[in-house]
Amino acid sequence: MVTRRSFLAAAGTAALAVPFGRGLLGGPASAAPSTCGLTLANHGSAPVNAYITGREQGTGRLMLLRADSTPYYPPSPSAPVTPLPVDCSIPVGAGRAADLTLGQMYGARIYFVKNDRLDFYVNPGPALVEPAFADPSDSNYLKTWSFCEFTFDPAQLFANISYVDLLTALPIGLDLAGDSAHTVAPAPAGAATAVADALVAQKDADGRPWDRLVIRNGDGVLRVIAPQGHMANDPGAFSSYWDGHVGRVWDTYAGTDLRVDLQGGRGVFTGRVTGGVLTFDDGSTFARPASKDIFTCNDGPFANDPGASDIKKGLLARIAAAFNRSTLLSSADQPNGTLESDYYKDPITNHWARILHAHTPIGYAFPYDDVCPDGQPDVSGAASDGNPHRLTVTVG
Repeated sequence: MVTRRSFLAAAGTAALAVPFGRGLLGGPASAAPSTCGLTLANHGSAPVNAYITGREQGTGRLMLLRADSTPYYPPSPSAPVTPLPVDCSIPVGAGRAADLTLGQMYGARIYFVKNDRLDFYVNPGPALVEPAFADPSDSNYLKTWSFCEFTFDPAQLFANISYVDLLTALPIGLDLAGDSAHTVAPAPAGAATAVADALVAQKDADGRPWDRLVIRNGDGVLRVIAPQGHMANDPGAFSSYWDGHVGRVWDTYAGTDLRVDLQGGRGVFTGRVTGGVLTFDDGSTFARPASKDIFTCNDGPFANDPGASDIKKGLLARIAAAFNRSTLLSSADQPNGTLESDYYKDPITNHWARILHAHTPIGYAFPYDDVCPDGQPDVSGAASDGNPHRLTVTVG
């Protein structure tokens, strides 16, 4: 099964790796249809423009879907950051909906922008330069926009709302109808402001720059962004945040076994820190991670290597999740030695993820948020079906 980590990176977005979290334990057995209905429903009081970007299944061609459901394939430009030559916006009035037919595509996003249009650019390749949420020089920076993600391939349609990068004042929800009905609730009204207030309170509590994750437009909260997004422009902000915690973890497992269950009958693997390296009995190794490695789940020892064994990919997912939730010091059995109530208890933890889950019903707060103990709820905010009939994306 696809999870958020399997989305391909587009130019201007953070790199994503192939997943080996809990969502990979099974998938649909039959082939999915070649098309699916798509409804974009605006529940807000202001008009929005939507944009659908991704790669065409089968050919891998960069594409955007136009309002009449036809694809547009941007040509490779002669220079970087060339404005997209065709307007692919899909207007959706307040209280209205737009119906389209969705063909198979992957690494895809559906963007919404309120009372405005988004600027897209193309790099040679072609590669799409998508809106930047943390770069004040980006022309979209002060606009109110958000997105959800999906992959529609021959096996299934998988869609998710994600707060791995940001949460805005433009909530998005999902309803997927297929062999079953799947609903992913949007963030409640006022969630962005509540998260912003909690981040400022966390800064006051521990002195760390959590307040810098809040982007305001005048007196209002425009968006709140994840630590790794902020670190792209301010590398020093959280550069040493995890150092002491990682040191305690490494000291603990120099003398105690760490047991990681890959779940789904894939076995339990045992690791020890030897010579400064966490080494498992299958031969998989992990160097000591830095703060960026933990927040991104895709740097240093957590960088995804497509050539790595499935065992190492499964270990990586669970260790990265345990670091973000700060459960490695409370349990030597991961992830099944923990409960959701055990997450984020250490003073050094991913407070972004903690606060997001306190104020939103569901949604990825870091890339391996789909990892969860057997029998515990999956909070990742994803919907999938092997026989999709219609995906409805709500905004506002």
